[in-house]
This record gives sequence, C-alpha cells and structure tokens, in this order.
Amino acid sequence: LGGFVLFAVDFKDKDKESVINEISSLQSESKIPLIISVDEEGGTVNRVSKYTQFRDEPFKSPQELYNEGGMELIKSDTSEKSRLLKSLGINLNLAPVCDVSENPEDYIYDRSFGKDAQQTSEYVKTVVETMTKEGIGCALKHFPGYGSNKDTHEDMVYDSRPYSVFEESDFLPFKAGISSGAGMVMVSHNIVECMDENYPASLSPKVHQI
Repeated sequence: LGGFVLFAVDFKDKDKESVINEISSLQSESKIPLIISVDEEGGTVNRVSKYTQFRDEPFKSPQELYNEGGMELIKSDTSEKSRLLKSLGINLNLAPVCDVSENPEDYIYDRSFGKDAQQTSEYVKTVVETMTKEGIGCALKHFPGYGSNKDTHEDMVYDSRPYSVFEESDFLPFKAGISSGAGMVMVSHNIVECMDENYPASLSPKVHQI
C-alpha cells in the first residue's frame, strides 16, 4: 500500500484536528511514508474547502481566479490551498487540470483554464512552480488531454482526433508541467484511437510510453 485518495466524505463531519489525527495515525501504521492525496482543484471539484470548518468559502475555479486577478491571484490561491492541505497532513493535490478546452459545452471546460494550449501551459507552469515551492506534490491531469469528450465517469469514451492535434495542442500543458517539476501525471480513461484503439489510455502501454 502506497497511499490513500481522500474524498469529500472523509471531511464532511470532521474538524481539522480529527482529520490531522486520522492522517497521522495512517502514517504511523505504515512502514513507508504514505502518499495522502485529494482532488482540490477549485470550482466544481473541491473535497476539503466545500466545508466551512476548513475554509470560509470553497476555493474558486482557475477561470474565476484569472478573471478576478490574473496569474498573481492564481499564485496566491495555490499557495493558500497548498498550505491548508499540508496543515492537515495531505502531501499530494491531484491538480492542476491541464486539459485544453475553450468550449463551454465541453464536459471538462468548467474544470479547465478555459483558454488555448499556450495560455493553459502558462497556467500549469505557474501552479506547478507554486506548489513545488510550497512543498506539496502535484498531478498533471488528464493525459493525453480530454478535448471535447464526454464524462468517462458515466460511459466509455472514444476520442477519434488525429495525433497531430495532441502534438500541436493537448500535449503542451503537460510538457510545461513536467519541465516545471511535476512529479506525477494522471492518465484518463478515454480510448484515444490514434494511440491505442483497444484500451483506455489509463490501461494502455502505448499511451504510457508516449
């Protein structure tokens, strides 16, 4: 066992002290240091800050932050988020979302930066560098890029875009995050036909090789 992913149910009826004690007890029982992770993206996906005992209001989405205060607000928000999670004993935030989406109709749009590949890359670079500075792990998601695909939590999804689209757009934020020091990449469950027409990306040796 290498770690745990905590969800909203793990925080719902608890105060800070009880969460700290629970995570501490997990660590003390393990022979190796555990990865304790959570999805605290801001916006529609918050597991911790959705409860007022942890923060007065939920963390805002990347798009909201950028519209209010540009990259400087994204930096300060990332710092605050990282410090909150670390204070509880969480050492990995499963963020930032690197998917390129400019269409509000896309499933992933609300969770994304909402801009083109270059601007999304700048956002990812900023978040990764800030998280690294704060001493918390990050995960670039969802490789190789969600695009305009439907929600894989609900159905099997087939992505028929040509490989050139990934090279010219979707890969760029992941490259930016990796070169900025990200230690982890989360792989999607989409079947990306130009890479592997048989297996979801998460289970595909070909996608992992890429």
